Amino acid sequence: MTRHLPFLTALAVLSFAHPVLAQDFYVGGGIGNTFFSSEFEDALDQIREIDENSTGWKVFGGFTPNRFIGIEGGYRDFGTVTVGGLDFEAETTAWDIEALGLVRIAIIDLFGKAGGMFWSRDGKIGTLDDSGSDFFWGLGAGVHLGPLGVRAEWESVMIDDPDGLSMVSLSATLGF
Repeated sequence: MTRHLPFLTALAVLSFAHPVLAQDFYVGGGIGNTFFSSEFEDALDQIREIDENSTGWKVFGGFTPNRFIGIEGGYRDFGTVTVGGLDFEAETTAWDIEALGLVRIAIIDLFGKAGGMFWSRDGKIGTLDDSGSDFFWGLGAGVHLGPLGVRAEWESVMIDDPDGLSMVSLSATLGF
């Protein structure tokens, strides 16, 4: 029994310390790959398909009052899409706010998110300069050790044009 005492003591300390290690407020930043897919009419009234990707980044902050729910918001730049030979370029940026559903298993966090995204798109083609708000959702997993964390996630915006706009990212977080 005394041989197992250090292990049992460490297990007891970690089980009581876990709520202390899981910080309530956090900030983070990440970088990832953005995927765009869309169709548009060119000057000759021909339908052109765009299926491109770009490098995007984001900054965010959140609050998790308990082990199961949270709220998060942030700003992101989906990057610039350039389609060669067509003189087409568009940059999309957005603010977002979403609710989180969490499952915490020791130092592992699994989460889903759903909320709203308020986006703006600027492009070289005049009809692409617009903005709007749409449904936003995502899935992710992370690891946290005290106040530091790392997470990977996939997020998608249900936007009309482009038909598909999503981002896969790797982020670092800092809790306080």
